[in-house]
Amino acid sequence: MSVIRTAPGQLALQGDVGMDSAAAIQAELAAALQGGDITLDLAALGKVDSAAIALLLNAVRQQQAQGGQLHLRNVPDSIHVLAQLYELAPLLGQTRTNTP
Repeated sequence: MSVIRTAPGQLALQGDVGMDSAAAIQAELAAALQGGDITLDLAALGKVDSAAIALLLNAVRQQQAQGGQLHLRNVPDSIHVLAQLYELAPLLGQTRTNTP
């Protein structure tokens, strides 16, 4: 699992996010988020569990606390399903009409 800066204001998450990897990636993502508007591309995510939702929710809140916004792009169906299940989709900026 890794966080990659793809361009100014753009990051990508790659790999699997689960209970065993969430803490390490949380620290890496927190360091990469420096306020402002950031787009986080999730196209290269592999397997995810509820820890991925917690990771993303924390990242969204961190950006908001720094006066910015975190925009999720290429959100996989697995994230959509978990966000809907936990009724957190609106907090992640996700709706049923969003396309991956």
